[in-house]
Amino acid sequence: MTGRNTLPEVFAQHQQVMSGAVVFKGTRVPVQTFFDHLDHGGTLAEFLDWYDGVTREQLEAAEEIRLGTHT
Repeated sequence: MTGRNTLPEVFAQHQQVMSGAVVFKGTRVPVQTFFDHLDHGGTLAEFLDWYDGVTREQLEAAEEIRLGTHT
């Protein structure tokens, strides 16, 4: 990330995709869906099985941001 308002390359945001929600790049899967999944005790492996096109790299980047460990 180069600035506060810049998304990491593994994410995308466009007003015409999922009403502007931040999604995993190359998918229509909102990052918030992953956060909700974790909040309800879900695992990375489950999410990867359930959502085609989402990669482990993308999930790990989202986790870093969620935990505030992204540099």
